Amino acid sequence: SGEPLWTANLYKDYGFQRFDREIRANWLGNQGLAFLSAGRIAVYQVNQKAERVKLGPRDASGGAGNFYLQLEILDSRDGHEIAQLRLPACGMLSGIMPTHDGNFIVRTGEMLNLYSSSLQRVASYRLPLEKGESQIWETQVASSGDIVVAIRRPLYADLALQGKPTYVEILDATTLQLKNAFSPQHPAGWFSSVGDHWILSDAPQGKRQWSMMDFNGNWNRFDPSLSSLLRFRYRYFELLAHDYLAVYGKGQLVILSKPEEAIFKLVQPHQFFESLATTDGFLAVKIASRPAAYENGKVILPDTAQVEAYDLKSQSRLVSIEVSTKGLYFAISPQGDLGIIHEGRLEVLRGNAAK
Repeated sequence: SGEPLWTANLYKDYGFQRFDREIRANWLGNQGLAFLSAGRIAVYQVNQKAERVKLGPRDASGGAGNFYLQLEILDSRDGHEIAQLRLPACGMLSGIMPTHDGNFIVRTGEMLNLYSSSLQRVASYRLPLEKGESQIWETQVASSGDIVVAIRRPLYADLALQGKPTYVEILDATTLQLKNAFSPQHPAGWFSSVGDHWILSDAPQGKRQWSMMDFNGNWNRFDPSLSSLLRFRYRYFELLAHDYLAVYGKGQLVILSKPEEAIFKLVQPHQFFESLATTDGFLAVKIASRPAAYENGKVILPDTAQVEAYDLKSQSRLVSIEVSTKGLYFAISPQGDLGIIHEGRLEVLRGNAAK
């Protein structure tokens, strides 16, 4: 339902590579889109320079000059270009994280750079790695947009079991100043998501165990089996604004405000809720006939999926569109507009509530 406000060809109009490219190396997966504000949408992709640069010392981005992050910022209402940035990047984690008031953070490797809505770089912060250790930094902005959570953990879960410490830094998203740092009592495992006051992680012990940790390192074990609302084959958990918890998987998506209180619920038997994009008050979800499968190290996706956007307050569906799953990325704006990349095109569809 709904026609796009506008469509852009990301290959022809802006020189991006294909978004459905085969992920043969880590850097090839560093791409996507995000709303920086209600009126701005950003598309980013890490690419390799056409001519290889002679290997030399790594720069502040963690790279030696062979990679760059292409960032296009467009007006979400009519699609006109606001700015294009090409920034030095590396073959490790790179991307963008909106904060608040149109500001955003660009991550390239170990470096965080904060940009204002006028596209001026106003602060930088380096995430320290210990030499000789197989470690990785995971970073997310809290749903409030005011806090950056950075977790340094072992690259592999079995190392976490051997007592390698997890280290957490809490940064002010307005200044990138360090607010708090600590090593939690237990390994944080795989960092999942951040709400307003809590960090959700998948603990690395054998079977999946989920834990909540506040910004001071205090733990709260979360056992989904204790909630009568979660009697379905869930696979994913995600913290949202107000520390609501989204639980989803086969046939259902439930958003809990408390273990026994749901503020939103979708039931679609024989379908699979695969991934979410959220802002305060709005949600977009990818729904497919089956989950992604893996064969010989490759991801096998269903041919098509439905992407739907919802107003959480009114419980109404705003947008529904069937798309190819190849090179699919989506985001939702603070006003409920849906941004979506599919088959090399970027489209923005207006949420009914924003009309």
